[in-house]
Amino acid sequence: MYTSKQQLVQDVKMLTATTQTCINELTDESLSQAVSEKDRTLGEIAWHITTSVVGFANQAGLKAEGAGFGADMPESAEAMKQAYQENANAVIEQYEALTDEDLMKEVDFFGHPMPMGALLSAYTLHEVHHRGQMTVLMRQADLKVPSIYGPSRDGE
Repeated sequence: MYTSKQQLVQDVKMLTATTQTCINELTDESLSQAVSEKDRTLGEIAWHITTSVVGFANQAGLKAEGAGFGADMPESAEAMKQAYQENANAVIEQYEALTDEDLMKEVDFFGHPMPMGALLSAYTLHEVHHRGQMTVLMRQADLKVPSIYGPSRDGE
């Protein structure tokens, strides 16, 4: 759980920069890559991550602008890249305006009360989880997987 605004902002800046490098590798053709017909496509996972950036912030009671939960998925990888960047910038701005005390305030996450810092910690774990799913599908789509927490075989 986040209790420090400074730590939250630092983590989210690193998280979103790393996720952006993954999303930047997507192509229009790769968006339909899936493990099976029953699973989300690479594009659907990337869009879920994108909308969750703003969706979690707004569930925490913030007023981040951008494509949030329920927004229609764009048809192009380029539009997805732009939307993710805009969402990341919007939430970082919101997080920078918080205080440490704000992180202790109780918020409602779909009927589950919790401190804002716990919800935003869940957001970061949520994004890491889905980013991992993306990298598997990126490999299957023969895309470059960027370095995340260390070098990838595609790293320079």
